Amino acid sequence: MPSRSVQLIIVLCASLGVLYLAARAPGAPTTVLSRWALTAAVAAQPAGEGLAGQAERRPLAGMALPVPASAEQLAAFNRDSALHDRVAGGLVEYYRRSIAGGELVYSVVRLDDRVHIEVINADGAIPGSDAGGDTIWTDGQRHLRPVVEMANAPYAVRPGMELLWAMAFGFHGAVRTSNEGSVVINGVVHRVNPGRGALCITADHQALIGLFDARQLQGCWQAVGGGPVILWKGKIANPAVTAATDEFLPFNPLNEDFVQLDWRITIYSGTFPKTAVCVGALPGGRAFLVLANATGITGVDFARALRDMGCQDALGGDDDTSTQAVWRGQALWAREQRPVPDAIGVYVRH
Repeated sequence: MPSRSVQLIIVLCASLGVLYLAARAPGAPTTVLSRWALTAAVAAQPAGEGLAGQAERRPLAGMALPVPASAEQLAAFNRDSALHDRVAGGLVEYYRRSIAGGELVYSVVRLDDRVHIEVINADGAIPGSDAGGDTIWTDGQRHLRPVVEMANAPYAVRPGMELLWAMAFGFHGAVRTSNEGSVVINGVVHRVNPGRGALCITADHQALIGLFDARQLQGCWQAVGGGPVILWKGKIANPAVTAATDEFLPFNPLNEDFVQLDWRITIYSGTFPKTAVCVGALPGGRAFLVLANATGITGVDFARALRDMGCQDALGGDDDTSTQAVWRGQALWAREQRPVPDAIGVYVRH
């Protein structure tokens, strides 16, 4: 009989094969792994282990589907919010709501053939990595723009589609000038960072939040990294607790790799502007996303609001001065918009 390690690898490969085949649409482009994919995946494991060894240590982390019956919670939450626009028969909606002394601005996206999610930037630059694994644009230049400029740039035009919502999400820095997290665009894996949480959307309209390695990302039609996770399996990340309770988990429940984790805790604990995306389930097996900005509330209140919408898992994005969103080309916050590398774009097909 095969050893336990071999059995685990066989089960993992079979599971990933099912996910991959279910996610690939006819005519999908061949997935291309950047050097970052290999560098990050190998660096995350003990010496002498290959990619299979990494997957064995963390099998399908973060790939639990959201539980059903959350649609009723979503409808109830939306009734108490101010609806500003509804498109395509309610597939995409934009709401605002006063909450806990602050304001929540959010878009509900029901995944469907008529909805297209894509990571966009201002000029179509391609994310990549240098020889040391630092995230850059492949042309070596800096491509940072406010989201309102991205949404109105010629590059954002998709034939037969309208761009409704665009929201800054991924992290960047002085050296890492493009998104530090994983990025998959239309089935092509541009970057893999298995140490950071990501949103994964499959070609059959499922949505997952968690940690994804190079093989798992091949099952994503679109993916974008952020972090840390702020809502996990219905429990709220809370810096004030050190052990799980009925409602809370310690902050950074998936142990994501953040050098500046203390700063993330400071932002989360205060009333700084915040960004997040969460995942829920609809009747019939479809999924919905909530893409949200908040200001004037703590991270615990923000995560609780997302849970009240029916989400089981939520991923934080770049916060503070990077927090920004656009609806139909118009910025939703009056404050100055900081240049960022990219945004999550939500399109509907005409």
